[in-house]
Amino acid sequence: RHIEGEFARSAGLEGLRPTAVTIPGVLGKTGVETSEVVKGLCETVKPAAVIAVDALAARSLSRLGNTVQICNTGISPGSGVGNNRKALNQEYLGIPVIGMGIPTVVDADVIAVELTGSDKPEKTAPGGTQMMVTPREIDLIIERASRLTAMIINAVLQTEFSPLELIAVAK
Repeated sequence: RHIEGEFARSAGLEGLRPTAVTIPGVLGKTGVETSEVVKGLCETVKPAAVIAVDALAARSLSRLGNTVQICNTGISPGSGVGNNRKALNQEYLGIPVIGMGIPTVVDADVIAVELTGSDKPEKTAPGGTQMMVTPREIDLIIERASRLTAMIINAVLQTEFSPLELIAVAK
């Protein structure tokens, strides 16, 4: 969005579509709901659409770090781990919202069901509280998932550039 004019011409980026990125943070750190931050930006910037990216909770061990979910109904931050926040969707923001994410955690009950084959797992969490589990190599999964997500978004939005050109510009 900020790369235009002479700078775009001299950098070979004349065909770059205007886009913007924000990382609103989480309520626990900022004191502000993600949906409020995004809605305020939408009112100011007036984008054609929002792509909301978040980590997801898997419903199967096989999907953990191995699946990219994309939908046109938006995203509800925290809903996969029982911490429902205000949804980022067209109804709330007034523009189309694409939800995108990769599962990075799984409920301990899901693991118990898959390992035992039982459809009624015994409580797996201490004191009967829900437990979310993440793999040991989560840092590597997040690094690869973020690169994949960025490449997907850039390929869709910047159709005048090849993936190699986009990688070269990003470095």
